[in-house]
Amino acid sequence: MKPAMVGKHNARRLGLAMTCCAFAYLRSVFVLPVGKPQAAISRRCATRGLVTRRFFGSGGTPPDLKEVADAVPSWEELRSKLQTLQTDEEKAFRNDLAEGKGPPHAMANLRVFDQDAAAAGRITLYRDSASWCPYCHKVWMLLEEKQIPYNVKRVNMACYGDKPAEFLALQPGGQIPVAVMDGQVLGSSDEIIQKLLRSAGASSEVDSELDPFDHPQSVSLLRLERQLFSAWLQWLCGSGSGARNAFEQTLQQVEDVLESDVSGPYFLGERFSLIDIMYTPFLERAVASLAYFKGFDIRDRSEYPAINAWFDAMETRPSYRATKSDYYTHAHDLPPQLGGCTEEGAGAQARADVDGGAWEWPLKAGLIEPDWTWISVPEARREAAERLCYKPDAVARFAARGAAGPGFPPVWAELADPNAAPAEEWIPGVDLLMRHTVSQLLGEGGGPVPAVRSEELAKCIEYLQNRVGVPRD
Repeated sequence: MKPAMVGKHNARRLGLAMTCCAFAYLRSVFVLPVGKPQAAISRRCATRGLVTRRFFGSGGTPPDLKEVADAVPSWEELRSKLQTLQTDEEKAFRNDLAEGKGPPHAMANLRVFDQDAAAAGRITLYRDSASWCPYCHKVWMLLEEKQIPYNVKRVNMACYGDKPAEFLALQPGGQIPVAVMDGQVLGSSDEIIQKLLRSAGASSEVDSELDPFDHPQSVSLLRLERQLFSAWLQWLCGSGSGARNAFEQTLQQVEDVLESDVSGPYFLGERFSLIDIMYTPFLERAVASLAYFKGFDIRDRSEYPAINAWFDAMETRPSYRATKSDYYTHAHDLPPQLGGCTEEGAGAQARADVDGGAWEWPLKAGLIEPDWTWISVPEARREAAERLCYKPDAVARFAARGAAGPGFPPVWAELADPNAAPAEEWIPGVDLLMRHTVSQLLGEGGGPVPAVRSEELAKCIEYLQNRVGVPRD
């Protein structure tokens, strides 16, 4: 999926936005332009299998690309150029990822912190492949905050594929997350969190701060989180002033609680705790989805200053930066999970921004999604280039699905279709466009781009562009 655009972003978000914009530019001059994507299942539908987005071509003959290919740097040349620009930390990224070290990242399957791989053998977390699941989000953040070593195994959500037999043997109902801790199978986020709270992390002081149950308001705050969750879903999946009023009243209670303790921005003032982690997944999703479907802006600082101060504080934490998603991803991953979301007219401009205007070149400021401010533009460009340079063959094959058709059997979440197959004949053209894109990200230009009329190649690039996932990619 593609991220929405803002002025400054984190590496994951701005870099991928730039990749999408580069693809959009190249698509406009190299292939026959196609229309902007429209909203995903935007109105609540009775049939969950209904899919309204289509990003597939219908075959055709690939154009002759010999003249174009001569002007494009090879992957080896692009990797060499990238290396000359990278910092030492950036060069170490793949090795750190494999060894479970360095900052948290959605691609990590092992996390050891200051220990070793043997220490991670105690815990295996089964979470969703696309990094969409809000319940997995809570567990993931708590493990990172406590710095308890763990392994990750990924399984599909029900809306985009089947689960492996290994997982179903542990969890016959298929729900995620699941954790195996010291040989014990824990089948819900609440069970896992309770066990983790009682487990020693890297710091006894951090462990104590995270466990909120010494605070007299902890239980009432957790109950308020459940009220907020319920009110959000009622409005998101329904309509009418009653649902909106109920949500606004509950949200105001959250604002009042955060405002009441002036010692700090968190729910317990200056103390970050499990309560903040429990609020994070659904408050983040409420912000994105209500902006998109209802035009309701929780990130309006004049209306909700305390909630926005809380988000500001959360965005300083590596555990949240690594797991945070964007408006586009949430707007399009929630409908297949929930059976659809009900859009209202007030959200029309937000939908236009998130689905198209937010990533047109030149990049625009002042759109509904707030800036992600903790990384420079050059760093973001290098990260985007690294993602495409790492395994370009696999990325090109993935994009070539766009010239084929949807997978079978179909899944509810078309943007995460695990059953689609590539149209092999279009892979060289996609590879060419990807190299042009990386050249532009690295400031190389990539040479002249002759116009070639190919709607199928445009579909391939659009297919990839629409599936850049945050934070997954």
